[in-house]
Amino acid sequence: MKKYASFFAGMLVMISVLALSGTALAASGQLQVSGAGLVIADAVKIKPGDIYSVDGQQLPAAVTCTGTDGKLYYYMPAQMWTDYFNVQVGWSEEQNSVVLGAPSSGEAGTEGPNPTKPTIGAKVGPYKEVAAKTVDTKQKPSLICDDKTHVQTVTGIRMSGSFRWENGRYVVLKLANNGKGRITCLAGQPAMLGEPTYFPAVDIEPGRTLTRAFELNGGTPEEKDNILFDIRGAAGTSEPVDVTFSVMQFK
Repeated sequence: MKKYASFFAGMLVMISVLALSGTALAASGQLQVSGAGLVIADAVKIKPGDIYSVDGQQLPAAVTCTGTDGKLYYYMPAQMWTDYFNVQVGWSEEQNSVVLGAPSSGEAGTEGPNPTKPTIGAKVGPYKEVAAKTVDTKQKPSLICDDKTHVQTVTGIRMSGSFRWENGRYVVLKLANNGKGRITCLAGQPAMLGEPTYFPAVDIEPGRTLTRAFELNGGTPEEKDNILFDIRGAAGTSEPVDVTFSVMQFK
């Protein structure tokens, strides 16, 4: 978060697409379409003069506003929060406002017992849940995040990581419930603002092992390739969580 601080400090959200030709007068000064590029944490996202495209529509990547004091301010399309920071952007008719971040809908997986099998084909962001047998886990993994890591906790575990498609199409979580109570396994995408977006939750009975596999779309930018795993005691269970898990990436 800190590495984006200077960018956020000078960034204003452009609420609507401005159909500008040359300059337009505003109460605080002048607005002007800019041919400026966009650099985030030393990574060039839009080169100067390039067009920013959203759903096939071409938008100005930047609009500058010259204040009455001569100072420059910068407006960017709100959609860039989604594209470059994985922040959900929406519109509220009731509030007549741009909304950044997914609205809170309560904790996922806490309403009652969940299925003990994953929902194959479910999608969250660039990830799709696939059958574990789809992945050849007998081959050497391209990346090992955890390998038979043993954790005991009363509060649960939350972990996330970034997985580049070039390193492999699949991310695989293998999770063994060593405890005495039912546990819930959540997977999804973390959010900079608001709640994470989850796949359907899966419960694991004591003594059982669950394997979940997720396929990553090719060409996914690094801002959107994070995946989150959240392991906690199931609803109505007071037993401590005792698990052994592995998280690996495979081609």
